[in-house]
Amino acid sequence: MNLGKTIAIVLAAGSGERFAGDDPKQFVKLAGHPVLLHTLKPFQWCPEISEIIIVTLPAYVNRIWEIVRDHQISKVKKVVIGGKTRQESSKIGIDCCEDDTDYVLIHDAVRPFITLEVIKDIIDAVEKYKAVDTVIATADTIVKVDSNSFISEIPDRSFLRRGQTPQAFEYQLIKQAHERAIRDGIENSTDDCALVLRLNHPVYTINGDEQNMKITYPLDLHIADKLFQLRSQTIQTYDREYLKHEFRDKVFVIIGGTSGIGESLTDILLECESRVYPLSRHTSPRIDITDEESIDNALSVIFGKEQRVGFIINCAGDLVRRNVEFMREEEWDHIYDLNIKGVFLLSRSALKYFKRQGFGYLMFVGSSSYTRGRAGYSAYSSSKAALVNFSQALAEEVYEYNIRVNVVSPGRVATPLRYRNFGKEDPRTLLSPKYVAERILMSLLVDTTGSVFEINGNEGALVK
Repeated sequence: MNLGKTIAIVLAAGSGERFAGDDPKQFVKLAGHPVLLHTLKPFQWCPEISEIIIVTLPAYVNRIWEIVRDHQISKVKKVVIGGKTRQESSKIGIDCCEDDTDYVLIHDAVRPFITLEVIKDIIDAVEKYKAVDTVIATADTIVKVDSNSFISEIPDRSFLRRGQTPQAFEYQLIKQAHERAIRDGIENSTDDCALVLRLNHPVYTINGDEQNMKITYPLDLHIADKLFQLRSQTIQTYDREYLKHEFRDKVFVIIGGTSGIGESLTDILLECESRVYPLSRHTSPRIDITDEESIDNALSVIFGKEQRVGFIINCAGDLVRRNVEFMREEEWDHIYDLNIKGVFLLSRSALKYFKRQGFGYLMFVGSSSYTRGRAGYSAYSSSKAALVNFSQALAEEVYEYNIRVNVVSPGRVATPLRYRNFGKEDPRTLLSPKYVAERILMSLLVDTTGSVFEINGNEGALVK
């Protein structure tokens, strides 16, 4: 199908007053990248989209061009200054299209989970119907109230939908709708489809996506972070040949690489023909993650030999299972030295080399216990929660240096560490180290930073 020239207009002129952040919400980091970047990518990838026009605030024109250039969003042809209202910004975007435009899609910059499938669906529909909205069913009962807050009507929700974006229009139709609205004194409409309906032109609907949420409040960003992680997990179908293609001759340092998950990582990477350095207190070079001199010496040897290191994966950690009132201070310090201080020391040492070579990836192995402290796990769970926050902060600090930092948090894994603390358990309830290692390596291929990848099992993931 050849639709002619189809332009995506991305509205990024909101001031973010309800978001209450330092930056407008379109620039807040989600999985290490600005929300706006996530929004632009599906339009960049869609072959039916000819160009992208971004409408923004005066102060952010240059900032958006930097994002566009840094991430090769080549379809962006214009970044223009918007108006005081959504209606005005939408009209400006429409007016900035060239006369040979056939169709436009109008989308909120703060809906970063728009999918390629929805974009294609609405493009398919707009040629036939001329005006199309993206909607989802409402699970809640909607009530209409009067000026005194009394219910005046409860509409049948089977006929109600929640509107999303993008909205798609024949170019001349939406241009006419905006011009008519201005002539009729309408200046603050929040929906382009409403303006088309005023022309007595029907608007068709397509099914959107429940996850195509709009980031409006600070809580929305936390939800979005979890959604991004879940969406990333779905693409981690294990493929050994793919890993071999991606990781052949790449240099890996595996801290804690001689047992448990680290040993499985080493075995798989050797099969992928990677250059792997599994390190522990008993290897050469030797490493003690709680001793900065030891870390510096080990990394110096490896960087000196290879002249580059792509990935450092830290599997080192420990668990002391004891209630607070019975835990000795030395035990508490041991857990925090190994699980947190060691991560800090390793990061500080690795960054010197990563910044020098212009890239690098730090992956830390955490634990699913970071989400909630349980009896007997006060030191361990709190240290793993601290690891997540440390990693997210570090990811933002080093983003501009092309250094990525993520955490993988597996469930219960059949490792020597677990055996020492729990003894013999039903192996059918534990993840195999090999399965976890495979998922860690697949997660390295996801384009994100500052994220937490949770690894949970299915029947094929468990120890036989």
